[in-house]
Amino acid sequence: MDIRAELKDLMQNKGYGFSAIAQATGLSRSTINLWLNDNYGGANDKVLDKINNFVQREKERFNECTVPFSETSIVKYVFEIGRLCHTKGKIGVCYGEAGLGKTLAVKEYLKHYLDAILIESDPGYTPKSLLLEIHRRLGLSGKGCTYHLMEEVVRKLENSGRLLIIDEAENLPYKALEATRRIHDKTGIGILLVGMPILVENLRGSQNQYKQLYSRVGYSKSLSRLSSTDISGILESIKTDVSLCPALMEYSKGNTRVLVNLITNSLSVAKFNDKGIDGEIIKRTSKLLMV
Repeated sequence: MDIRAELKDLMQNKGYGFSAIAQATGLSRSTINLWLNDNYGGANDKVLDKINNFVQREKERFNECTVPFSETSIVKYVFEIGRLCHTKGKIGVCYGEAGLGKTLAVKEYLKHYLDAILIESDPGYTPKSLLLEIHRRLGLSGKGCTYHLMEEVVRKLENSGRLLIIDEAENLPYKALEATRRIHDKTGIGILLVGMPILVENLRGSQNQYKQLYSRVGYSKSLSRLSSTDISGILESIKTDVSLCPALMEYSKGNTRVLVNLITNSLSVAKFNDKGIDGEIIKRTSKLLMV
């Protein structure tokens, strides 16, 4: 397949338009169009070089190994606590360090249970910010004062049996956490709070002064690193030698995000060097990651 045919293939199968190619190559849309139809009268070699660089780069990008979703122990714990909260109408907490796959797990939960609601909180959230987001997720206007927002959210959720999941819940100040407790108390729905370890301290208070809040927590799970069984399962899913598990465990420290980056980058490095992935490549690639 010549370079013109390859570019046309990318445009047809990957949805590239002339504007996107122009931006990526520095060529004008008219130049690309003329060249593609073999009508360009200028310096064809320069155009060819730029188009070729673009095509090869994009082919490499689309041929990169991707790690599919895997039901790791982290996912299983989040599902377990989430389902208990969902069916029993309790408040649950799942917490652990960054990169374990907590967000991935709650998003997967939503695919299985469509009556769950996910709120991804941000720094600076207030009780009103939280209520506005829940209000919108329930198909309401997302407008109103804090009192009316709470009133309408409660009316919509009361006896619904739904689950409210709040990811990165460590961003919620005490009053916003109190708002979630009031939603739980007034509606009977389950609530799952997911976040970093400091979330537990936020729920308790620095001097354990938030007993009214923390005492409502029915289930709590501290999430730790992936197991060797988890890593072996991921390797099997991408048809990669499971004997690489010890090296991947050592250099990823069982962190899901680091592990995925380590696997995909190692496979890319191995392919670039026209060889198979091995422990040495994993070691070398690990030095390129910020762990």
